Amino acid sequence: MNRKKYINWELLAKYLNQDVNKQERELMEKLILSDVEYEQIISEVQEPWNILKKQKDMIEVNTDAAWEKLINRIEQTQTGTKQEKNISSSPGRRTFQYYLRIAAVLILVTGLSYLFYRTVIQPDNNFQNRLTINSGSDQLIESTLPDGSTVLLRAQSRLKFEHQSTGTREVIFSGEAYFDVSLDQDEPFIVITNRALVEVLGTSFCVEVDGENNQVKVLVESGRVLLTDRSNKEQSLVIEPGYIGIVSREGIQQVKNQNINYLAWKTKMLVFRETRLEDVIRDLNHTFGTNIVYGDAKLAGCHFTGTFYNQPVDSLLHVLKTAFNLELEYTRSRIILVGEGCK
Repeated sequence: MNRKKYINWELLAKYLNQDVNKQERELMEKLILSDVEYEQIISEVQEPWNILKKQKDMIEVNTDAAWEKLINRIEQTQTGTKQEKNISSSPGRRTFQYYLRIAAVLILVTGLSYLFYRTVIQPDNNFQNRLTINSGSDQLIESTLPDGSTVLLRAQSRLKFEHQSTGTREVIFSGEAYFDVSLDQDEPFIVITNRALVEVLGTSFCVEVDGENNQVKVLVESGRVLLTDRSNKEQSLVIEPGYIGIVSREGIQQVKNQNINYLAWKTKMLVFRETRLEDVIRDLNHTFGTNIVYGDAKLAGCHFTGTFYNQPVDSLLHVLKTAFNLELEYTRSRIILVGEGCK
């Protein structure tokens, strides 16, 4: 994430103050959904903002120094086009200043002041080398890390990146994510999970932390990774492309990836070629985070052929329902396939 990017503080202040029109509200909601930094700012300042609104006298605090720094920095980062100059000299200037003054007060009053000061007024390399990303339920987040590497987080995943003073690029991680890491021999990239260390040797790979089975899986798509058991650091394996490294209670092993749908949650493509329905359901559950089960064990041996791209799980279930003459039963926690099996 580029910490020097432009943040629309005026719109942010208006949104918090519930003083936006329909178009501005839609724009802000899109920014919140698409940009984790806006989401983090909103979550951090909502409560102090509500307190600030109740104490209107606080707006009268002398904020000239903070305001001058703020507006000067904003104007310096603008491109200087004629349109932007017209904005700064238009009758709406007072409204613009009002909301930015509110933003300046807010920045000073809340813990966001440190974030703003470091990223806008006086950037600091150490601060910019840290990044935390949390993905919500049913949410994929794609982000560029401060070192230029990219990551795609699945729902309910958490990543904390820090570029250490020693040069090591360290990621503390839980959930599931796909990494594409830039190679730098002098600055190792290490992913730390609950029970494994993944040292990257310039590669693209997927890490899955399976809390239910207390294991970590690493699928290497290109390059290599060094996989180490945190409970026994003498146990390590270099995982090659096309293999999955697994760290569990039994130690470390690697197996050839036989499942072409392993990264379907990322690629949005599912391919089945005379695939057992048991495996089809496994892939659907992994791709969509669902809990699909079959009511009769006879269904497990049915075979299915089909290719789907960027289709919702309901569409795929409808195809299976038609192909095998099934009924779908929905409960709060499961989707049950009901039928007599294959003839």
